[in-house]
Amino acid sequence: MLTSDRHPKDTGRLEERLLSRFSSGLIADLQPPDLETRMAILRQRIELENVTIPEDVLYFIADNVTANIRELEGCLTKLLAFASLAKSEINLETAREVLGRELSRSRREITIGHIQKKSAEFFGIETAMMTAKKKTSRIALARQVAMYLSRKHTSFSLKSIGEAFGGRDHSTVIHACDLITRKIKSDADFNRQITELTHMLLA
Repeated sequence: MLTSDRHPKDTGRLEERLLSRFSSGLIADLQPPDLETRMAILRQRIELENVTIPEDVLYFIADNVTANIRELEGCLTKLLAFASLAKSEINLETAREVLGRELSRSRREITIGHIQKKSAEFFGIETAMMTAKKKTSRIALARQVAMYLSRKHTSFSLKSIGEAFGGRDHSTVIHACDLITRKIKSDADFNRQITELTHMLLA
């Protein structure tokens, strides 16, 4: 079994014989677990620990810890340890108090500037091109992806996102989001690229 952060075809430096061998096996694209899966993982853990935790506490943890499973389980372990040592009941108020620092670190705010920088690095262009008028196909795609990710991972309005990309109109942002959404659904390789870039943003 081999693991990688990208598809064999996207590595660029593999010899043809290795690329062929890696591609002939079963390739599984592992995505971050969704909320339902995170809840299931927490329920399984407390069942193994033979403890009872209210559903609203599990939801609170699962909704806030989205980066990886180790962090999810780490928060649960810390909460259980605190309750055991303090001999206190586990409730939502206790969870907020005990896990506050970990959750704020997990849910750190992602800015449009951060998205622009990471997207530019990913597509091999200068960050300044995100706000420039220049419009080669490569720059345009990188800019559209950054707009799409800004819409998905920030709370900024369409107008604010457009302004952050060199004063562009909100309709430009809508067009970019629609285009990237369609491309993700129709192009598996592009979908993997967006997944990889998303992981970079959330790391």
